[in-house]
Amino acid sequence: MPPEVVSPLTLALTTCQDNFCSVNFFRRSSTQPSSRWIPYAALILSPKTKIFEGSDPELFETGSKIESQNNKDFMNRVVLSAEKLTKVVPSNDGDIVILDGIDLEINAGESVAVVGASGSGKTTLLGLLASLDSPSRGKVFLAGEEITNMDEESRADLRGKHVGFVFQSFQLLSSLTALENVMLPGELKGESNPAEEAKFLLARVGLENRHNHYPKQLSGGEQQRVALARAFASKPTILFADEPTGNLDTVTGQKVIDRLFDLNEEFATTLVLVTHDDRLALRCDRIIELIAGRIV
Repeated sequence: MPPEVVSPLTLALTTCQDNFCSVNFFRRSSTQPSSRWIPYAALILSPKTKIFEGSDPELFETGSKIESQNNKDFMNRVVLSAEKLTKVVPSNDGDIVILDGIDLEINAGESVAVVGASGSGKTTLLGLLASLDSPSRGKVFLAGEEITNMDEESRADLRGKHVGFVFQSFQLLSSLTALENVMLPGELKGESNPAEEAKFLLARVGLENRHNHYPKQLSGGEQQRVALARAFASKPTILFADEPTGNLDTVTGQKVIDRLFDLNEEFATTLVLVTHDDRLALRCDRIIELIAGRIV
């Protein structure tokens, strides 16, 4: 019989109830009560839980195949797409075409960098994909819903459920401490204990000793790390980042890049970022280049 209580120091267990299942990156286990999307040590075993000693290679091979297929199915699911996306701005000298018939698909868990020269339409594309702006023509589908025919209230509700943001200028609330800034998404969602999640995320970005510091008391790199923690506090399906290292020096920027990709991997978030930073773009699974409003 398995023990009723397992030491918190024990590594996450592979468990089974009716059918074989395994702890994996994208699913919570019944033995892992934490709300975070990462494996934790099992604390209390259910009476129905069975422990396999590892003596049956065929069983674990079957489990690995199931997990691999589950992960593959997840990664092949399109969570963001655009069809003939066009943005035209009128001017005294005639219409200015910023984006011209963009077609793209981004899968769950994928990281994508949008690059191009200034004026190529990168930030405009990001704003349209994130439902912050409306296109002149074309469609955007986010988390299975067409957002281009929604009113602003509906788009805001969808953003609250699925979207996180990291901005070049940090966009922290100056009247709130680092901890309070990171708590904000959880408080807006009515979560029972947003402070616990905020403390966890600040520790993950190396700011466990900065809880009570206000933005003006933090360096640029520290402010951006608070912004990263806040973005992931909303548990987004998709994280949009607009030049997240643009205001940082090379060394500080590298630290922010490392934290961004560490958290993105832990939370299995889809990442779409705009950047001029080659180091950042090369860390992504795919690079989309824009020239004069078109993908090349």
